[in-house]
Amino acid sequence: MQFLFSSIGKKIQVAISGIFFCIFLVFHLLNNLALFAGPDTFNSMVGFLESIKPIIRVLEFGLLGVLLMHIINAIGLSISNYTANPKQYYKNSQSETSSLNSRTMLLSGSIILIFFIIHLWAFWYTYQAHNFVHPTETFYDVILRNKIGFLGHRLTAIFYIVSISLIGFHIKHGFQSALKTLGVTQTSKAGLLYKVSFLFWGIIPGMFIIIVLSIQFGIIK
Repeated sequence: MQFLFSSIGKKIQVAISGIFFCIFLVFHLLNNLALFAGPDTFNSMVGFLESIKPIIRVLEFGLLGVLLMHIINAIGLSISNYTANPKQYYKNSQSETSSLNSRTMLLSGSIILIFFIIHLWAFWYTYQAHNFVHPTETFYDVILRNKIGFLGHRLTAIFYIVSISLIGFHIKHGFQSALKTLGVTQTSKAGLLYKVSFLFWGIIPGMFIIIVLSIQFGIIK
């Protein structure tokens, strides 16, 4: 327990929780790609998830726990770094040896958290409410045709594209930091993982953006 809450232990917790979220994004993307198959296929997929709702709820609470672990430890590490050397932190002397992403991880993480809250309210919560009040309205309708949906709402699309891009930058540095924390270097035999990480911070966010654009340009309608 003492090691778990040490500086190294917190870094390991941040690394592992971050990797879990990268894995979650893979499954989330696969679900969203069903939009290209049309409303019937997408609604059937959602219907299947509804049929196993108790399992989904357990997974959601587990994901919430991982999120809290990531946030609490990330904030704790940032506070520890600041209190250890506040003068250097104030002067931003690390700029010579660290990237912009590295120095702004707490800021970008805070913005992403706000995005997650808005995203959950806009789609997950809205769908739950509409499914109760308007059982004939499908999740496909909520995503595309609801008053906060993507179809014809350019501000929503722009907000999501910017937020997803920020998530990509956050994951890029986070994934590389996680590999370093776990002892993987770019020159080691496992250094291939640095290249594989492009799947998580480049391809997956890019695919989410393609989905948003496809809705805007009528490919998904």
